[in-house]
Amino acid sequence: MVPAPGHAAAEPLRDTPIVWFANDARAVPPPAPEERGLVPYAVEAFLGRPFSRFWNPARLVRRLNGDGPSQEALDVNALDEVVDSAWFTNRIGVRPLSADELAEGAAHGTTLAAGPLRPLVVLKAKSAGVTPGFTVRDRRGDIWLLKFDPPSHPGMTIRAGVVANLLFHAMGYNTPVDRVVTFTRNDLVLDGAITINLERGRALAVNAANLDSILAATNSRFGGCYHALASRYLDGRILGSFDDEGRRDDDPNDLVPHEDRRELRALRVFGAWLNHFDLKRQNTLDVYEGPPGEGHVRHYLIDFASTLGTFGDRIVPRFGYEYGIDLFPILGRMATLGLVEDAWARLDTPPGLPEIGIFTAEVFDPAGWKPDLPHSGMANLTRRDGYWAAKVLSAFTADDLRVVLRQGLYQDPAAQEYLLRTLLARRQAIVDHWFARVPPLDFFTADARGVAFTDLAVARGFAPSAGARYRCRLAAVDAERRGERGPWQEVVAGRVELADAGGRLLPHVPVTGPQRPFLALELQLDRGGGWSTSTTACLAPASRRIVAVDR
Repeated sequence: MVPAPGHAAAEPLRDTPIVWFANDARAVPPPAPEERGLVPYAVEAFLGRPFSRFWNPARLVRRLNGDGPSQEALDVNALDEVVDSAWFTNRIGVRPLSADELAEGAAHGTTLAAGPLRPLVVLKAKSAGVTPGFTVRDRRGDIWLLKFDPPSHPGMTIRAGVVANLLFHAMGYNTPVDRVVTFTRNDLVLDGAITINLERGRALAVNAANLDSILAATNSRFGGCYHALASRYLDGRILGSFDDEGRRDDDPNDLVPHEDRRELRALRVFGAWLNHFDLKRQNTLDVYEGPPGEGHVRHYLIDFASTLGTFGDRIVPRFGYEYGIDLFPILGRMATLGLVEDAWARLDTPPGLPEIGIFTAEVFDPAGWKPDLPHSGMANLTRRDGYWAAKVLSAFTADDLRVVLRQGLYQDPAAQEYLLRTLLARRQAIVDHWFARVPPLDFFTADARGVAFTDLAVARGFAPSAGARYRCRLAAVDAERRGERGPWQEVVAGRVELADAGGRLLPHVPVTGPQRPFLALELQLDRGGGWSTSTTACLAPASRRIVAVDR
């Protein structure tokens, strides 16, 4: 007897309830705030960590095996699903979301869904960065950061930022409450003396007159109102960003190396969908939530303005196609003397749609997408991680995306429709890529007569039902998955029958017993190009519980 291929290191089978929640919300003392500078982080991201990965022979061996460069993720349960934690909460991947949940994101079920309530008392002003902004207190007493578009691209980054925020929240990530807010000059109130820092260390006192000038310079008026992105300050003690590698030593709940968390590896897939190339450490945040000694750390993604083809006051075709410093493309251009032009170099914003950046499904390669800075979690993406992320994306419907896009308050309906078509096309490419590498046979359930399963590609409209074939072979196995496999038998779509109406096992079904108490159902599918790799569901007949899914 031999174990099923590819599962030598799998956890032993146990007839126990599936774990869906990580035990990482235990009360801990508040960690010390810490923020690492962008320059040292970038040096390590571009040089130290990639070289360490490059010279790791184990990664090469794993790549040759076809599963990916790293060991499998460590924060998944026996069904190969990410568990809920202080990092991630399963949402659209496991259940449909209502229109309100999609539209409100992190504000769902609260009064924050309406955005900041007027009047808005200006507490601070900034000129640093590409655009000015204000910190304001609304009528409820909530503190918000108002951010504007670059004056050269009115209506572009704030709308993309809110749309991407809502999509990442729907996927399962922790995000702040971000809303597109509209207001008039009369909605802003100056209460006390505030200053705005200018270039070369100069400061300017803000009064009613220069506040008008600052607002006019934003070029953010649409239909008589100013448009801005309002991001509510997070509750709790800000601890700084989290790294994409290692663990936080002063947080006893942080037990899984970040590069081995599937939700961080999967950012390569989700980032590719939205072209969120700016997924660097500085766009994350650790927050201690709760009274000192009684709270725990929650981990957030923040700042989604560099998505959907936007980036400050510049539109850069390279983003998503090459790292900020990418050795091999540079060497390639040197070898060809620059005579061979990269396909992405000809990309441009869509004509007549000034609210849209360079965001297209043309020359889009799901496997070749890159963030601006190399990311340790993304670098560890395995075949199973990619499939899981594609499964989450496949759950979004066109109507879901329309609901989210409406929250961007795009002034031109054609801009919203362009984004919808592009998101659907990029999602199709991603799902096709990963579903071809892992058969999308999922959501196994058992009853008295057999096991039901779902072909996600068919169920979610990514493949036709006609022409699809399925086959299964069975084995009674022990906790280590050892047992002789029976012959392949074709089965009907979505069902493996194990017993007749009277509950008697069918002749081809092996009998389980004390030595081999589990039944392994190894499934493959064929859409006309040959049989796929296997997905195996392990059943405990005594409890009718699916205890593991192996891919």
